Amino acid sequence: MRKKVQQLLLLSLIYTGTAPIASHIELVTVPARQETQLTIYNSADITMVKESRELTFKPGLNTIQFSWAGTLIDPTSLRLTFLDKKEKLTLRDTSFPPGRTDALQWNIDSTLTGPARVEINYFTSGITWSADYTAITNTTENIMGLDGYIRVVNNSGEDYPNAEVRLVVGTINLVEGIAELAQGKWRYAELSEEKRDRVRNGFKRKMKAAESAKAVARSEDEADEYPQPAPASRPKEIVKEGLSEYFLFTVEGKEKIPNGWQKRLKAFSANEIAVKVIYRMSDNSTGSTVHKFYEFRNTKEKGQDPKTSLGVSPLPDGTVHIFSEDKKHNLSYQGGVYMRYVATGDKVKLDTGVTKEVIVRTFTRDFKRYGFKTDTRYDKVPYVKAWIDEYFYEHELENTLERPVNIEIEREFSGVFLPGEIPFKYEKVSASSLKFFPDLSSREKKKVAYSIKIEHKE
Repeated sequence: MRKKVQQLLLLSLIYTGTAPIASHIELVTVPARQETQLTIYNSADITMVKESRELTFKPGLNTIQFSWAGTLIDPTSLRLTFLDKKEKLTLRDTSFPPGRTDALQWNIDSTLTGPARVEINYFTSGITWSADYTAITNTTENIMGLDGYIRVVNNSGEDYPNAEVRLVVGTINLVEGIAELAQGKWRYAELSEEKRDRVRNGFKRKMKAAESAKAVARSEDEADEYPQPAPASRPKEIVKEGLSEYFLFTVEGKEKIPNGWQKRLKAFSANEIAVKVIYRMSDNSTGSTVHKFYEFRNTKEKGQDPKTSLGVSPLPDGTVHIFSEDKKHNLSYQGGVYMRYVATGDKVKLDTGVTKEVIVRTFTRDFKRYGFKTDTRYDKVPYVKAWIDEYFYEHELENTLERPVNIEIEREFSGVFLPGEIPFKYEKVSASSLKFFPDLSSREKKKVAYSIKIEHKE
């Protein structure tokens, strides 16, 4: 029988007068979790767990035992707080059963007879989330629809029924590796008190933004003991809110998250996104090949629904699967592109790789050496002290599509660019880098000629 994280044993010692008299150990049936909240980071393998239970107390010393055997809980982060009846309950200390490295006991002094709600929170690894996207462009590839999805996976070793799920976008630097703590590289009992405090305080600082974020408001009608998930006929919403350097996605309603579980939820569905297709060849990044790029901005258009539009939140890291629609409404797969985190307002550049839709051939048509300057050495032997090399290049451009295309060619040069009669825009990016922006009409072929002059000096 697998030991669950939530094995809680309530042990009662009855006080009579001033001297404590131990009664028999009484096993109390622990009720199911009333509420569970998971705050899951995607930049590090860490999840903050908050759970509340209603426990029955008796006057005197009550001991709650918490076991994490078979799970990935970080024992240094465990914390118990009282949610009500606080004036009648006092956490005396925390102790550890002899010979156990997977359990602790909270010793609580009580003047209460009856139930009280407590909250147990801790950090665990093994619960992760990731994003992925599906993009579909129209026939002319100037308008895109983009659907974003969130996938949550639980491999923590623990089941979490009836849990509120919050997903955090942002970077967190851990004080210690939580998975290593949980898996036994460090044992809680072997840590010094100074190190325990340092680890706990480090986690508290890093999680402060998430802890202070407001959860999704729920009406009194929804706040029963066992809230039900949203109806299957309507996809769950993911509410987005910013907090400090993080961004928080809250999944609507409750989720049953058993160990080994995973689920895919829709985050947004944006339509009519203005997109630009660029065919780019770069000496630095693509070599002699042409790559096809889709570019758009993570911005909100006027009048769009904030629940479905871009620009409301950052776009987390994830793979974008891109499809194009033809005139018969058939879809062709353009490629899967890994997209790194995109802040609100930033430009998205999706490189789908090598394409044959636009062809760029590069030739060196000629070479000249001239402008010689000579001088005489101290021994009266003449030598060439300066000259000019000029390279004559030509690009043959071909558009195989039935629509105009935008092309960008980036070249690296060490000399002076001589444009000749280039009939399109170009710009100098740096002292040794140049960009051309030729446009090609439907099925057009074009030649681009220019030269580079390099001056040499002894």
